[in-house]
Amino acid sequence: MSTKRAAAAAAAAALLAGRRFARRLYGTITILAVLTGALTAANLAKLPHPNATSMLPRSSASVDFALYTLQRDTGKDDAGVKKLDTIRGTSLSGSGESTAIVSAPRIQEYAALPSALAVVTINDDNTSSLEIVSLAGGPPTLVPLPSRGTVANLHAAGSKHLIGFTFTGTSTTDQYWKTLFVYDVDQPSSGPRAVQGINGAVSAADWRFVPDTATLVAQTDDRSMFLIDAQGTGKVSPLGTHAGILGFVPGTNELAVADPGLRKGIDPLRYSTINLTTGTPAPLTLAATFAPDPSNPVTNSAGQPLVLDGSGQYAQVVRKYDAGKETSAIVLTDKNGPRQFYQPAAEWSRLLDMCVSPARDYLAVETAPPQYAGDQYPVLPEPSPLRADLVDLKTGSVLKSVPGFLPSWCG
Repeated sequence: MSTKRAAAAAAAAALLAGRRFARRLYGTITILAVLTGALTAANLAKLPHPNATSMLPRSSASVDFALYTLQRDTGKDDAGVKKLDTIRGTSLSGSGESTAIVSAPRIQEYAALPSALAVVTINDDNTSSLEIVSLAGGPPTLVPLPSRGTVANLHAAGSKHLIGFTFTGTSTTDQYWKTLFVYDVDQPSSGPRAVQGINGAVSAADWRFVPDTATLVAQTDDRSMFLIDAQGTGKVSPLGTHAGILGFVPGTNELAVADPGLRKGIDPLRYSTINLTTGTPAPLTLAATFAPDPSNPVTNSAGQPLVLDGSGQYAQVVRKYDAGKETSAIVLTDKNGPRQFYQPAAEWSRLLDMCVSPARDYLAVETAPPQYAGDQYPVLPEPSPLRADLVDLKTGSVLKSVPGFLPSWCG
C-alpha cells in the first residue's frame, strides 16, 4: 500500500471511530427521547455529528506546541470537493514547518487546552458540532449540545480544563440565545452547564476567562459586565456598564475596558481598568492613542489598543487608505511616546489583529494579502489566505511566519 493510501486509510479509520462514538452517545439520547416522544426520526438525522479527524499518531503522551493556528482552505480538489481546513501547531525554536493536528471540511474556531483542542466544526446545515480532540491522537469526542444550533465565542481556561462558549438554538421557540455554557473536559459525563448570572442563565455578547482561573468576565447585550465564578458557586459581581472589553492587563489582576467619550461621536474613547479583587475602577491613561485628522485627505483608521503592561505601554494597528490602497503598521507607545514598531512585507500588507504571548516577549500578528477573498463562513467569516507573524517585542523582527489565523495566544 502506498504512503498516501495508508494515510487515507488511517484517517478513514479515525473518522469511523469518531462516528461510532457519536452513534453510541446519541443512541442513548435517542432511547430516552423516544420514550418521552421528544425526538423524531427526522430530527435524529440533524443531530450534531463529528466532522474532525486527528492527524496525530496515537501516543501515550500529548504533543506540546507553543502556538496553534487555524488554516482555512477555500480551494477545491480535482473532484470539485472543498479542501480540508487544518489546525496547526508550531514551536518557537527552529525554522521547521508547522504540524497538522486536526482537519475537517469546515472549522469555525478552536480553543487550546493543555492536552486537547476544543474544535467547533460546521455541519452541512450550518449548525455547529463541538468536538474535543486529544493531543495524544485518537478519535474526537463529541460534546453534547443543548439542541440544534450555533456555537460561538469559544475560549479555554487551560489551567482548569474548562472551555466556555455561547450557544444559540436554531428553532424560533428555542430557549437559548447566546447562552453562555462551560464544559469540563475532565468530566465529560456532566455535559455543558449554563453559566448563571443574577437573573438566571447568562446571555453573553462578549466574555473571557480571567487568566489562570475558572472565573470569567461576561458582557450582556445591554453592555453590563459581571465577574462570575464558572465553577458554579453562585458568586456574581457586577462590574458596571462599559462599551467593550479590551482584555486583561498582563502581570496584573485588572480588566481593561473602553467607554464612549463624554460627548458621544465627538470625544475619543475613554479607557479604564477594573481591579477584579475589589471591583474598583480607575482611569487608564493611554498617551497618544490614534485619532483621525479630519483635515487630512488620506483616510485613517486604527484598531483597539492592546495594553502590554501596567505602565500603560500599548500597541495599536494603524491603517491608511489612499487611492484605494491600504498600508498598515503597528505603532508601539510607551513613556517615550509613539513609534512605528512593525510593518509587514508588501505581499502581506493588511494587518487584521494581534495579541501578546503568555511570556510577553512576542506579538502574534494576523496578516492578509492586499487582495483577498472572503471565505463566506456563516460564523466568524475571514479573508483568505491568512498568516500569523510572530514579532519580537524587543526588536520588532519576525521570528517566523505560520499559516492561518486565530493564534492560540489570543484565546
